[in-house]
Amino acid sequence: MNWEELKDENTVDLVDYINSMNDPEYVELGEAAFITLTFRYREDLIKKCIVLARKWKRDDDDAIELANRVFHRFLKYPRYRHSECKTGDVDKCFKRYLYKIADREVIGLFNPKYSPYDGTENVITSLIDSEKEYEPEKLKVLIEYEKKLDQLFVKLSQKHKIIYLTYLCHEKEGYNLPGALLAELREILGGLSQNTLRIYKKEAIEHVRKELQNA
Repeated sequence: MNWEELKDENTVDLVDYINSMNDPEYVELGEAAFITLTFRYREDLIKKCIVLARKWKRDDDDAIELANRVFHRFLKYPRYRHSECKTGDVDKCFKRYLYKIADREVIGLFNPKYSPYDGTENVITSLIDSEKEYEPEKLKVLIEYEKKLDQLFVKLSQKHKIIYLTYLCHEKEGYNLPGALLAELREILGGLSQNTLRIYKKEAIEHVRKELQNA
């Protein structure tokens, strides 16, 4: 399918097409939609990335690389929801969405320090990954574990559960979680401060330990 066939489609529909790529029948449509979105927003995103790159004393080529990483991240995790757009202006809201990704990705791209993380880490909200296909028996086991986990956190909150799972899945001994992942985690949880995040993490770990001891 030629991406130009979709050039007049609105952004919300294009994002929906990309989200449908889990179905093999819609992979070609999703890929074409992604190319269309890239052409539609690339120039604007590069301008944003140039500003970010210069803050790190990098050049325009680095800015283009950053823009490429932003689109790659979006393709892997297309989480834009137009229902969260308060102004109703889809173009402005989608641009802001891409800018937020750029603000996170710039840290991983331009920070030269060694890290055991590769930038693919994402926030874990459930033991069951909606993007994966499971064998029936494995899915049954995961559903049962998910129920037990929800019962475990009934005295706390969903935020505690998400923080606990994300740290459990990604944290490496001797290293903090990557800045981009922490920024995404705080955003998903409603703009929690880093200090509040630490408190929630401590509460979750202590709660799980006590519950398991009393089991």
